[in-house]
Amino acid sequence: MFKNEQNLTEGSISKTLILFALPFIFANFLQALYGACDLIIIGHYTEGSSNISSVAVGAQIMHLVMSFIIGLTTGTTVLTGHAYGGGKNEEIEKIIGTVFIFFLSLALLISFLIYCFAPNIVHLIKTPPAAYDGALEYISICSYGVIFIFLFNVFSSILRGVGNSYAPTIFISIGCITNILLDLFFIGYLNLGVKGAAIATVIAQGICALSLAAYVRLNKFSFEFKFRKTKFYIDKVKNIIRLGLPLSFQDSMVQMSFILLLSLANSIGVDASAGYGTANRLNGFTMLPAFSFAMALTPIVAQNMGAKKRLRAKYSLYTAISYALIIGIICLIWQQINPESAMAIFSSDTNVIKEGASYLKSFSFELIIVPFAFCFNAFFNGCGHTAFSMTNNLIATLLIRVPLAFLITGIFGKTLFNLGMAAPIASICAVITALIYFRLGYWKQSKITEA
Repeated sequence: MFKNEQNLTEGSISKTLILFALPFIFANFLQALYGACDLIIIGHYTEGSSNISSVAVGAQIMHLVMSFIIGLTTGTTVLTGHAYGGGKNEEIEKIIGTVFIFFLSLALLISFLIYCFAPNIVHLIKTPPAAYDGALEYISICSYGVIFIFLFNVFSSILRGVGNSYAPTIFISIGCITNILLDLFFIGYLNLGVKGAAIATVIAQGICALSLAAYVRLNKFSFEFKFRKTKFYIDKVKNIIRLGLPLSFQDSMVQMSFILLLSLANSIGVDASAGYGTANRLNGFTMLPAFSFAMALTPIVAQNMGAKKRLRAKYSLYTAISYALIIGIICLIWQQINPESAMAIFSSDTNVIKEGASYLKSFSFELIIVPFAFCFNAFFNGCGHTAFSMTNNLIATLLIRVPLAFLITGIFGKTLFNLGMAAPIASICAVITALIYFRLGYWKQSKITEA
């Protein structure tokens, strides 16, 4: 049985990181599978690339929403981890009550806005005509699940802040299994296609989120949480927004850049649109180890900075990069040797496989750069330097990657291979900037504001 809480400031750095990161890896794998199973089952149970394109476009939009939520709730992880590392349990109780009220209100607002503006969004990103209706239907139905996405990530961020990375993994496992079974039922048995994929996703999200909320309510922690006793503290909201909004804005803008690149792929044709969307789903798995070690690193650094153990925080960064890089090299070799075998997991359509494989050939060099980029960002976030992480990422993504993608495809031709070349170049620029900031030692000055 796992511990409800865990002190991350003691013991072997390598052992602590691996044991704490493993649930993140498994949870992120399941979350990636959660999102990808719609695409996989649609790709194998329906004919033509239009349905694949519809789900790919719709899923990309909803991933933008999820990135906004995850980024914002990461501020909760940093604050909770800092308070837990300093032994301030009353602060944790105030943080929990505040985030519950704040994020519930925000979830209702975002759900309403997505539903109302779904047609404008689908049109704006140049969705191919054959995929337009399906993408609109997918987004409209999935808008009902936004409140569950918020609820799950709020409680996950709190648990990870106090060193519990296992519970979110268990409940996302429940959601993933439910989603797959419902996909097979709605798509494979009832032939509901894109509509069935969306309905399955929302139901699974609800089961996942409500189960985790019940776990937090019914289990014992060093702090107390009761729904009826939740209170709103404006100073906590300010801290959460100050720490979380840069991450949320950063993640949202990164996803927005992906949507801009999706619009470029959409303009090539429906096969390219489906190939690009499918390849990015695959990248959700191959980049998963680096992303997971980075997610684990943030609360580890937050607790150690709260406990005034800066050297341990720094060596945790080095360890995380090393493990993520080893896996990245293996995935790069695979995608360079036989990218078609990777694409075939998601689709049996030969045109989609061909287009996606072309994209992977150039994009896959990103896999040995993101271990540095992700882990440096996570390290700075744990130190409270979220504004720097945001600025660095936005410059690399919006000012380098997107313009470079349009420039390369404009000069050398509109192909997915040329489109994929921009990503590694932009990430290298981000890593160089992060290294300079790290070497200057600004991270040693904690940016966490005490109440």
